[in-house]
Amino acid sequence: MKRIAGWIIAIALALTGCGDPSSSPADETVVLSVLMEPDGRGAWRALFDRFEEEHPGVRVNLVEGPASTDTREDLYVNALLSGSGDFDLVYADVIWVPKFAAAGWLEDLRDYWDEWDSFVPASVEGGTYKGGIYRVPTQLNGGLLYYRKDLLEEIGADPPQTFAEMAAISKTLQAAGRWGYVWQGKQYEGLVCNYLEILRGFGGFWIDPETEKIGLNSPAAVDALAFLCDAVGTISPPGVTTYAEEDSRLLFQSGGAVFLRNWPYVYKLMAVEESPMFENVGIAPMPANPGGESAATLGGAGFAIVKSSPVKNVAWALIEFVASPESVRFMNEKIGLQPARRNFYEESTDPMQQALYEVLQRTTPRPPIPQYAQASDILQRRLSAAITGQMSPADALAAATRETELLLGRHRIPNPHASANE
Repeated sequence: MKRIAGWIIAIALALTGCGDPSSSPADETVVLSVLMEPDGRGAWRALFDRFEEEHPGVRVNLVEGPASTDTREDLYVNALLSGSGDFDLVYADVIWVPKFAAAGWLEDLRDYWDEWDSFVPASVEGGTYKGGIYRVPTQLNGGLLYYRKDLLEEIGADPPQTFAEMAAISKTLQAAGRWGYVWQGKQYEGLVCNYLEILRGFGGFWIDPETEKIGLNSPAAVDALAFLCDAVGTISPPGVTTYAEEDSRLLFQSGGAVFLRNWPYVYKLMAVEESPMFENVGIAPMPANPGGESAATLGGAGFAIVKSSPVKNVAWALIEFVASPESVRFMNEKIGLQPARRNFYEESTDPMQQALYEVLQRTTPRPPIPQYAQASDILQRRLSAAITGQMSPADALAAATRETELLLGRHRIPNPHASANE
């Protein structure tokens, strides 16, 4: 809470004098304010500068927030709950949309333009809630499997199609200082993303958003979690239960693993001559067993308009600009953001981008429910308990099912004082 309070003070200072355009009648400047991730390389500022050049009289107030997505969400929630009017746009992570839309904070953008078909469908679906579209995707993320091309070629193996194949190849190619499979096992959202891909690969599901049915008590769900539990200490290092994205990426990039599950940003870091893995890394979809399907957990961000903003038309002009083909190519070149626009991939001659596109077309949104953060917290805790050996996979998922049912209101708590006839 102290950290959030500190950021609120910093943001208040950044926003001072940058609110209602009527506060500066001398130049009649319209100011658009948006809270974003740290702009370490200045790419977003450069893009916004271009927009300002094309739109005299408009200024984009880029408020750099903390790197943590959860903390930025808290800051937005505090501002929107208070009705402060601090922000005109939300740079929204895909999992924020249901919560923010259900609260009535976001403008429905369905009828703002007719270009929705030009995006990878899942990226648009990730900004949808109860038939409305509340976010324009500018970045597309999905989990994928990186593998050592050189090592697989040595044994004449293709990228694994099933989890059993991945485990077998891992055991064959493991050596001193080299594990088979690294992933993100720390107790956080990344663990949920990893598990959901395995879960779909085993033929299971988490929460059906239409019926709110929970699928965690199924044999497929238990088998998927058992695969991750069995991987720890056999084909995955014991410390994988503490790994986030960069921990796993650094181990793989240093030659410490055969396979890596991670996001597309890793490709840019390894596709340079200075990387030890240069020209030795391949990309493949996540495996799937018979009866399952290869899946990539949908990630990424995009821009939404705050419903109460007095300058929504100007905010939309900025969204159109940053989501244009030229702008998304610029951001890909500068900082490696993977665009959500289909033509970026369909017109690319880069084999790696074509391989990424194959994976990104398989992206699957996480359950679009307003209580997503609480449901994820439940699943994170129980998954972590299982992979660290504190609970069996079956017990962990049974507990997660009970807690999620309570969260969604599907499991009535008995009243001990009620009569038998009640």
